[in-house]
Amino acid sequence: MDLSALKAEIKDGLKTLENLDNIVTIFGGARVSCESKAYQSIMKLAQKLGAKGYSIMTGGGPGIMEAANRGLIQYKKTQSLMSPSARLKNHSVVSIGLNIQLPHEQQMNPYVEVPLKFQNFFSRKIVFNYNSTAFIVAVGGFGTLDELSEVLVLIATGKHKRIPIILYGKDYWKGFMQWLQCTMLKEGVISKKELELIQIANKPKKVLKILKKYQK
Repeated sequence: MDLSALKAEIKDGLKTLENLDNIVTIFGGARVSCESKAYQSIMKLAQKLGAKGYSIMTGGGPGIMEAANRGLIQYKKTQSLMSPSARLKNHSVVSIGLNIQLPHEQQMNPYVEVPLKFQNFFSRKIVFNYNSTAFIVAVGGFGTLDELSEVLVLIATGKHKRIPIILYGKDYWKGFMQWLQCTMLKEGVISKKELELIQIANKPKKVLKILKKYQK
């Protein structure tokens, strides 16, 4: 591992994001088809978040990541003929992508306005966690589970301020939640308080309600 490269990636990433706020990070799989229900659902969610003044940050790749970045860009395009004050608000939300260089899957999607490229997962995770307002976790595989576990550990151990962790898609996450409740909680390896760090949503309205609650 090149420590100088790690340092440079972290420094560049934090500097790029330091003046941005209201960033919702959306995690999800690269292998999700653009024709899928999950893709369309995340695209719609990102549009709703953009309308409420939230920027979107993803891993910058295809699949769910593309859907989130694309949804925000579509929202911005529909607002292009608004009043000057509304256009100003429109420009305050940005589509961010933290792309990891892999042998396959992870080409930067075309809907990213603020691209950051990483060679290391470690530095990328630090930048993801820097100033996110919330984490939304959608359909995904091992990488998505890794990202979810990372933020759960950081918040549960007090190494990161408490912000919403929202699993998006009840059907997809139902079995996972049952395993946490019926196996991990029952065995005493996690606490009820730690389990309550996770919330589930199936509609943009529920997500916005959770975000509003944390703003108070």
